[in-house]
Amino acid sequence: MKIKVLLVMPGKEPKVVKIPASIKFIKAFIGEKLFVMKLDQNTFIFADKNANFDDFNRIYASNIILGTFLIVSVKNKRRVSMKKKDIRRYINMFKLKKHQRKIDAYKEEFLEEYYSKLRKNKQKNAKRNKEEIFKMVA
Repeated sequence: MKIKVLLVMPGKEPKVVKIPASIKFIKAFIGEKLFVMKLDQNTFIFADKNANFDDFNRIYASNIILGTFLIVSVKNKRRVSMKKKDIRRYINMFKLKKHQRKIDAYKEEFLEEYYSKLRKNKQKNAKRNKEEIFKMVA
C-alpha cells in the first residue's frame, strides 16, 4: 500500500510523494538509524540519526534537523496517507524561505567552531610531534 507523505530535502521545498507504507522502505530511503520526532498527535518526522553534521535542513522546536526527512501520518500505529489540510500545514511550516536564513546562520557558526577546533587540534598535535622528535633525537 502506498501512502502520501512529505519529503523535505536540504535546500529544496517540501513536496508530496507516494511511498510504500513499510518501515523497511523508510529506513532504506532515509537511513538505517531513524530519529523520530512527534509533530502532533498523528504526525511524525522520520530523519536519519547518522546524517552529516554539515547537512543542515530545517529547524523545528529549537532542534536542527539534519539531512533529508519524511513527514508521515500515523493512525492506530499504522502509517497512513496525510490529509490535505495536514499537507498544506506542513508545507507552509517547512517552506525553505522561512528556514534558510536561520540555517545559514547556524551553519556558519557551526562550521566556524568546527574548523577552529580542527586548527587547535592540529597545533596541539604539531607541538606534541615536535616534542617527541626532540626526545628521540636527544
